[in-house]
Amino acid sequence: MNKGLRLYIEAEIRGYHDTMIELEALRDDMINESPLPPDGMPRGTETSDPTFNKTMKLLTCKRLNQMHRVTYAIGNVVWSLPPDKLKLVKLKYWTKPQQLTDVGVAMQLNCTPKTFYNWRAEICRAIAKEMGMM
Repeated sequence: MNKGLRLYIEAEIRGYHDTMIELEALRDDMINESPLPPDGMPRGTETSDPTFNKTMKLLTCKRLNQMHRVTYAIGNVVWSLPPDKLKLVKLKYWTKPQQLTDVGVAMQLNCTPKTFYNWRAEICRAIAKEMGMM
């Protein structure tokens, strides 16, 4: 895996919780969006179907689809990790403010820095495969 892809995956892991919140907010905004107020004037020959229109917006919104794809891939991989690797993700990416270096995280995991880097690479590779990037 090249460094650029690994850095992208790591950034997505770091932002996982924020992306989940943003995804739900965007989805709720699209669903709860109120229709334009009727002014009594017909607009075209098609009948209005607000449910269909909202469904189509949800299905065709590229940003929403990308956010869902990323969070689904990360969730699939991370929540199926063994406890020691899950702890790595929590310590390395989800602890805020981050006060540990990579070596510090390795010490918390009771492993060598080399093991830490191997685990990090495995996790990033698995997420990249789940996202279809490898």
